[in-house]
Amino acid sequence: MGKTAFCIKTVAFSWFGLILAAAILAACIINWWHIRLRKEDPNRLLDLTLYSIPVGIITARIYYVAVNWQMYADAPNEILKIWHGGLAIHGALIGVILTVWIYSRVYNISFWHWADIVAPGLVFGQAIGQWGNFINQDAFGYPTDVPWGIYIDYAYRPLGYEQFDFFHPTFLYECGWDLVVFIILAAVSWLMARKPEKSVPGSLFLLYIILYSVGRLVIEGLRIDSEMIGDWRLAQVVSGIAIMWAGALMLWRNYKIQNRLKTGYLERKGGGPY
Repeated sequence: MGKTAFCIKTVAFSWFGLILAAAILAACIINWWHIRLRKEDPNRLLDLTLYSIPVGIITARIYYVAVNWQMYADAPNEILKIWHGGLAIHGALIGVILTVWIYSRVYNISFWHWADIVAPGLVFGQAIGQWGNFINQDAFGYPTDVPWGIYIDYAYRPLGYEQFDFFHPTFLYECGWDLVVFIILAAVSWLMARKPEKSVPGSLFLLYIILYSVGRLVIEGLRIDSEMIGDWRLAQVVSGIAIMWAGALMLWRNYKIQNRLKTGYLERKGGGPY
């Protein structure tokens, strides 16, 4: 399969771009369902979607270019060609989270409540977006002889691995894990919606960070093209930090809010159950 899906006159539409669009659309559909479940204002979701899409793409590209600068130093014209691949999911997450945080400060609504709302759609969109790596034949793993190994064209095989034909489809592993995380988040969100008085805002979002990072921590160990910091894989370092940060913050927020409930004092800030 080529990287170009079709052309309209002189305009070429890449499979990568179409998959990215499908991932964004899927995330929007899931978030629309989620906002109806939480009985929130759909106009706020529309605002967050329109703001977070371009910001997330830009930060995903900036992150990828920054950690792979040696690839772009002599070809800066390639920096803007995102259809050639090169969007870092950690960079995209930074952009989306930053957008939700700024929006919540501007409109005086609960960041944690709205972070909970976007989390299931975000991970579902990630699952769809992983197939862009399949099209571009990147982000694959070490050589393997398992039946589900993916064939990689000779031109895309790293130096030293030219003699191997089949490699671990790490994009498929991450897609599967993202779907598992989505199912867990959807189930937890449904339970939280049924008993909002017992729910701590931000718990769903922090659970997403933990679960996604656990999967990424494991799957990254199979990848052949990981960005490195010395002897460490960058994505594993970031994932490990994210797990510890989200876990500690979840425990602290649950303790703080439950303690306020017991004392009868809990400030409600617009847009959330508290």
